[in-house]
Amino acid sequence: MFKEYLQLVRLPGIFTAFSNVLIGYFFSFSFDSEIIFLPFLLTTSGLLFCSGMIFNDYFDYNIDKKQRSFRPLPSGKISKQNALLLGSIFIISANIFAFLVGFDTLIVSLILSFSILFYNLKLKSILFIGIFNLSIIRMLNVLLGFSIIGISFEFFQYLLPIGIFVFGISILAKYEIKSNLIIYRKLNKIIIAITIAYVSILVINNFQFESLLLLGLFSFLSVYSLFFKKIQHQITFQLLLIILLDSILISFFISAYFSFFVSLLIIPAYIISKKLYLT
Repeated sequence: MFKEYLQLVRLPGIFTAFSNVLIGYFFSFSFDSEIIFLPFLLTTSGLLFCSGMIFNDYFDYNIDKKQRSFRPLPSGKISKQNALLLGSIFIISANIFAFLVGFDTLIVSLILSFSILFYNLKLKSILFIGIFNLSIIRMLNVLLGFSIIGISFEFFQYLLPIGIFVFGISILAKYEIKSNLIIYRKLNKIIIAITIAYVSILVINNFQFESLLLLGLFSFLSVYSLFFKKIQHQITFQLLLIILLDSILISFFISAYFSFFVSLLIIPAYIISKKLYLT
């Protein structure tokens, strides 16, 4: 039963939520931010991610009953009532932890919570608006890390590449059942190219040798993912690459040791994804 709950919250994906938050957190080091905030930020982000996955399956129950009957809810291994209760506890707890960090963090967390709920209640059924909302959710998760020093338009340049990359992944995830429609794979390729081009500009503007190494690895693996035959494997692999993308951005602000350490989060995430699906 415990494995089913880990599956429900998409455990491998939590590492990508953590790496998102670390972008802003390491940026804040130049402002002498308190290290004590890190556990609260990671907990907030992790709980919001888990709640989003739970509500996704809760509101997709009837669809999954037909298309993915093996999942914890439609298979009956976890009841809808328990899922709703757990999702609610997680999202409320996330905002309590955000409150302990500060007012700006709480505001971002509340907007993020609303976006998660509104997406699952309404927006996911509205073509590209739902996909755009997923990008916004990821960008807000990155902003969560920056929020410990405030909220500024200056941070948008670091949120944008995550939003673009997630938009491309979400297109595949939205239409994974219709994987014979080649247009969505082509859109994914274009968006990956845009992501690499944008991040390359950031690397040039914030040049560090380790940034270049991480960019090369991210670019190679992103292109490699395009050759996966099974669309579910392609989606999973690209989701894990969010960690590498985050580590590139982190390398602009702090020692190479930290950015490479963050990039290593992809290893446990990948290992766990072999046992627990991510999509």
